[in-house]
Amino acid sequence: MPVPDRYFDIMVAMGLVYFASAIWYNMIHAIVPTPYLDEVFHIGQARNYVFGKWSVWDPKITTPPGLYIVSYLQSKISRDPFQSPNPEEFTGSFRTINVFASMYLAWVVHRLLFLNVETHGEEQLGTDEACKPRAELIAATINICLFPPLFFFYGLFYTDVLSALSVLIAYRFFLSKEEYSLLCAGVVSLWFRQTNIFWVAIYLGGLAVCRTLPKGRPEIEFPRQPTFFDIVEGSWKHASVYDPLISQAYFEDYIKTGISLTIAAAAQLKTVYLATICYQTLLLLFGSFVSWNRGVVLGDKENHTVSIHLAQMLYIWPYFMFFSLPLLHSYLLNPLDSRTNTRLVPGFGGTRAILPRPIVAIPTMAVMTMIVHFNTIVHPFTLADNRHYMFYVFRILRWHPSVKYLAVPIYFICAWAAITALGNLPEEYNLHTEQQGERVLRVEKKKGVLPEPCPKPLSGNRASFLLIWLLSTSLSLVTAPLVEPRYFILPWLMWRLHTQSPGPWSHLLQARKQTSISRQEIVRSALSTKNCEQRLQLERFWFLAINILIGYIFLEKGFEWPQEPGKVQRFIW
Repeated sequence: MPVPDRYFDIMVAMGLVYFASAIWYNMIHAIVPTPYLDEVFHIGQARNYVFGKWSVWDPKITTPPGLYIVSYLQSKISRDPFQSPNPEEFTGSFRTINVFASMYLAWVVHRLLFLNVETHGEEQLGTDEACKPRAELIAATINICLFPPLFFFYGLFYTDVLSALSVLIAYRFFLSKEEYSLLCAGVVSLWFRQTNIFWVAIYLGGLAVCRTLPKGRPEIEFPRQPTFFDIVEGSWKHASVYDPLISQAYFEDYIKTGISLTIAAAAQLKTVYLATICYQTLLLLFGSFVSWNRGVVLGDKENHTVSIHLAQMLYIWPYFMFFSLPLLHSYLLNPLDSRTNTRLVPGFGGTRAILPRPIVAIPTMAVMTMIVHFNTIVHPFTLADNRHYMFYVFRILRWHPSVKYLAVPIYFICAWAAITALGNLPEEYNLHTEQQGERVLRVEKKKGVLPEPCPKPLSGNRASFLLIWLLSTSLSLVTAPLVEPRYFILPWLMWRLHTQSPGPWSHLLQARKQTSISRQEIVRSALSTKNCEQRLQLERFWFLAINILIGYIFLEKGFEWPQEPGKVQRFIW
């Protein structure tokens, strides 16, 4: 892709996202011109900083002051609106910060997709930039930025947008291997939310380890179907990792990958140490903050104590399924299609499994049931505030004692679909590596091999990525007793960035004149491109529908509490 075209694409994505954010901001400001809910605390604290009252801190605020520092810097550019005594004027000024942040978020997301997050920075695009379908990149960028729990806060003065943006910037520096910039971005992200440490240190640090350690090749470092003894021996002897593609992995392969990764890291301890100095520094800085603060949260410590809340890792899967239904519905419908018995459906069951194996499904659901029984935590805030949608979700779960147990199969099915989607390989093709060790992507058909318009190394989400993503997600969620949709934004962003990466199959039609395969085969090959475009369009319409509905309810369906007559309450994520 020529450089001017690439910049044009970024500008288009940024402009469209900014346009949508500005419309949402104007609609909110026209009907809710004064601070609402947590904005009362955030804007009050930001105004303290704007007026130079650096020693004043609201004890109800739990997050670091990054949002208020940005407000202070913004006030130096346009001082009058931020210092205005008129609440409507200064509220609108503070809210515009997230509107501008949404535009920059679009740029970062586009860059992450362009850098091909599937490779974890292992392979750069080099000169095959033309392989990236421009329309799909723009569409995916806009869709991700329209994610409803994120889009909602573009028009309000909350921490979530800048928090997510700072982590994605750190991820972008990771992919481009700019360690000093990554360290700075990581430190900045910790000024917005404490749990970002799990993404800038644990998540990126884990990916850095995987990038540093060589991957074992079948029949060279590891047998084709290695036993656990083969994994231990090969990982220590060759200091390489057994790390199959998710699309080719069985459940036990994830256990083997975890063991292999640990042993290979121990075998190259010095190399791993040097490769993770940046992330160790972030952990050290965060540990110093916790020691100085005598806790993780800054204020309201009584209501925000750290606890083990494993049920959070159950709630996340229906969350993914609901918002990403256009991407995940096919994984639920495939088992109902009698023609899928020869399809490639990646997932926990292996490359040719349609449904998870009973030996995996039954123990997994048993563990989920135990978590529901012993570790379901309902925070008092959840049951006390009917302005949040989680209030109504938990009313359903608490409607009858059996309901929370009946939800276990739903958790499992949604989890299986979300994890399977990370395999994100086209259903008609078989991906494999060459035995000589150099990874090459080949699209193999029964009647021949389609020529590659842009050959590139085999890429895709590997078992190690899933393990690291699950670890980071778990650490960021299970320590929070309160369940809020906002807490799932970063896990969803990382998952979504890895479920849609336009691959070489999107350009199979370009090879039509270069192949001897029949016209019917070419048409069938092209269907994957059409289906990908349709899924992106469906996802966009789905997000727009949710945003319009949630926006309408927020703006037009206000209500009053009997104890606060005359004050309009509004529904919020």
